[in-house]
Amino acid sequence: ISAAAAGSISNTATVAAPGGVTDPNPGNNSATDTDTLGASADLSITKTDGVTSVTAGGSTTYTITASNAGPSNATGATVADTFPASETCTWTCVGAGGGTCTASGSGNINDTVNLPAGGSTTYTASCTISAAASGTIANTATVAAPAGLTDSNPGNNTATDSDTVNAAPGANVSGTKTVSGSFTPGSAVTYTIVLSNSGTGAQADNPGDEFTDTLPAALTFSSVAATSGSASFSAGVVHWNGSIPAGGNVTITIVATINMNASGVVSNQGTISYDSNGDGTNDATTVTSDPNQQVAGSPTSFTVLGAVAAAPTPTLGPIGFVWLGLGFVLLAALGMRARRRRLPRR
Repeated sequence: ISAAAAGSISNTATVAAPGGVTDPNPGNNSATDTDTLGASADLSITKTDGVTSVTAGGSTTYTITASNAGPSNATGATVADTFPASETCTWTCVGAGGGTCTASGSGNINDTVNLPAGGSTTYTASCTISAAASGTIANTATVAAPAGLTDSNPGNNTATDSDTVNAAPGANVSGTKTVSGSFTPGSAVTYTIVLSNSGTGAQADNPGDEFTDTLPAALTFSSVAATSGSASFSAGVVHWNGSIPAGGNVTITIVATINMNASGVVSNQGTISYDSNGDGTNDATTVTSDPNQQVAGSPTSFTVLGAVAAAPTPTLGPIGFVWLGLGFVLLAALGMRARRRRLPRR
């Protein structure tokens, strides 16, 4: 029976007497068998992305195949897949063995397909996974027989793929800051900052600065350079923007001059901003540490050497002014007396 047959099948057999022979009862010389046709097929579906875990913020690709093992054709069957909220998907579809489907689409699948006996349709769904996804992503695809068709094995009409969600790879950036120089007024000092990424993910050049450093008032900026990325200076602040691969580092060098009136201890730290969850935004901050201090988060400091303190200006109170005036009078009197001695007598 054709897989496409429908309705009923009537089949008649006849017998006829040979020439010269009379059949006394020709009414029983034919017989007809009539059968109402039912449609029955074994529809099935499979779904897999070939992995057992995915990464938040990453992607995965599902292969979904609907098949018909017959014996009847399944014209107008339905393939459906509602993707989880944590996935954003686009898909394409191709048929085999006479199977037909919608060529492409986005979002959930809810497609009317034709599955002849022995035919199939295969969907390829490419999905991005939300950076906020966690736990497990479970996704189920189904195939349903059209009206009038009995599915002989409905137990294989659904397929579920489950993946454990791993946290997005994030950066973990820390920094050291050291200073060198003679530390005398008017001389240059050099700050060396090393930013290191010990995270499992790369630190990208995200919006905003990845590093800033406000110079102390005792210093005048001279220059800044970096082994990668972009370094600049404006309004008293050093800025650095750039990327650091997982396990990588970058060195920033700042040169400044100690002001002539500087004295005492000069101390400061740089601020680091990094992306701890791999979502493209710098969500975490930390400060540089001076490795010579052996204390995490310690500022980098030096003492200005050879600074000369200005001598205080003497001041006089009321009594002092009186004595000062008497001194001037006394000096004037002594001067006049000496002058009289030198004058000749008449």
